[in-house]
Amino acid sequence: MTINYLIIVVMTLTASFAGFFLKKSAGSVSVKNIILNKYLYIGGILYTITAIINIWILQKLPYSVVVPLGSITYIWTLIISYLFLKEKINTKKIIGILFIITGVVCININ
Repeated sequence: MTINYLIIVVMTLTASFAGFFLKKSAGSVSVKNIILNKYLYIGGILYTITAIINIWILQKLPYSVVVPLGSITYIWTLIISYLFLKEKINTKKIIGILFIITGVVCININ
């Protein structure tokens, strides 16, 4: 059962990087440049991988557990945006992350 939770962590990390690459593709000026941007395709492939993992893990764990654990994606997103996009982390974001962590723990207490 523990491996399933590790897979969820990988799934959420993959989803966060997918969003990161789509953000990188959004820097293109025109629609043509966006379509030709490699980051668009990297993000799309990562989102597809995330969807496949999500479908697979939903076969193993209850929906009421998998979907709330998907919120871990927001934690990864904050870290990735800070490290790679140099976005600032403020108090509101930290409080939001603490709420997410609290929710994830509460969902998984048996």
